[in-house]
Amino acid sequence: MFIPIPFEIQNAVKNESSLTGKSIRQIITDKLRQETAEKIYSKDLLANLQKLNEIQKLPKNWNGNGASRFSKKLINKVKELLFELNKQPQVFPTANDSIQIEYNFEDGSYLEFQISKLKLLEFLKITKDGSETSGTIPCSHYYINQMLEEFYE
Repeated sequence: MFIPIPFEIQNAVKNESSLTGKSIRQIITDKLRQETAEKIYSKDLLANLQKLNEIQKLPKNWNGNGASRFSKKLINKVKELLFELNKQPQVFPTANDSIQIEYNFEDGSYLEFQISKLKLLEFLKITKDGSETSGTIPCSHYYINQMLEEFYE
């Protein structure tokens, strides 16, 4: 299939090709994939996926206190959850082989989940009046989304 490409875009792609060494075909393919991903997925989800990629690259002892590297299995588990969440959290590595996802609200309330290799995840919920609840739930987007819905009410 032939798709006509405007002259200005042809020049821009040729310039990028000469600067990066990538083929024109590869540059166009990359740009189409990026545009498609941005249309399908929210910017918050894409940012969280990028952050998880960075967390996976952390070396052993990344925190200066002997923390382990994060397994690809754990990173993929968190990515799978993120794709299914109704609202995107903030994502952080922890020193105890888990990934923490959290939600901070303007009224001072807070909700966090610790995702580890286990089938359960730990949560901490602080309401706007300061009362705290913690516990475990099955590691499933269904339960996280359910808690989020209750929390946002």
